[in-house]
Amino acid sequence: MTSPAPDFTRTGTLPRAITPDCLWTGRCLPSSVPDMHAHYALYLLKGSEKTVLIDTGHPIHWAEVRRDVDAFLAGRPLDYIFPTHSELPHSGLLERWMREFPQAVAIGDMRDYPLYHPQLAHRFRQVEPGDRLDLGDRELLFLPPVWRDLPDTLWAFDTKDRILFLSDACAYFHAHVPGQCDHLSSEIAPPDLAIMRDFNDKALHWPKFTDSRPSFPEIDELLARLRPRFLAGAHGCVVDTPAEALPLFKRGIAMGPGAAAT
Repeated sequence: MTSPAPDFTRTGTLPRAITPDCLWTGRCLPSSVPDMHAHYALYLLKGSEKTVLIDTGHPIHWAEVRRDVDAFLAGRPLDYIFPTHSELPHSGLLERWMREFPQAVAIGDMRDYPLYHPQLAHRFRQVEPGDRLDLGDRELLFLPPVWRDLPDTLWAFDTKDRILFLSDACAYFHAHVPGQCDHLSSEIAPPDLAIMRDFNDKALHWPKFTDSRPSFPEIDELLARLRPRFLAGAHGCVVDTPAEALPLFKRGIAMGPGAAAT
């Protein structure tokens, strides 16, 4: 018996189309904090000529995200796969996607991926901040990450729908129950500061040792220049209220020396 086709409207669980051309999928898992879920998200962006998958999803969710992506592609090929960095929730399904779509090219900071997947190295394309991926009616602009996880992290920006893909940064990590997993920031309560700091401690590691305040002008300039409609991270809800959320993200990442003055 075949599974029913995914519903891309708001249903309380992923997937959800945040624009007609951008699918937010993945699933949530129970976190180490009681009564909390943790998002493990990926995004499918469709241009008029090419498509790109941003992050690969957690391997435990393969069957579900494969179905979602197939349905949203609606018969189109997957042309590019962009793992934002080489951590398991972001790149753990790279080989499977490339096996399912043998014409697809993996794109990003691919410096170490030939060590993991030498048989696929001829299908890897290295890009740098400032490079652009032409999808037809839109471009994906690759950006240096202001708040990164690993050295090979990259951010990206969809120039048409103005979606900023932030990988592990700006996680709108919040206490929620099943039925709220596909909500946007405007549809839920603001995140708890202690929870945000706990997540940044575990995911980024460096904020508790470093005064992050010198990075604030850089993130301010980036958002002022790009004017994103959505902040799309891998862990937490999609943020459709960037201006309101940015002060919360700054407070959530300010844990190290000088945090008390922030």
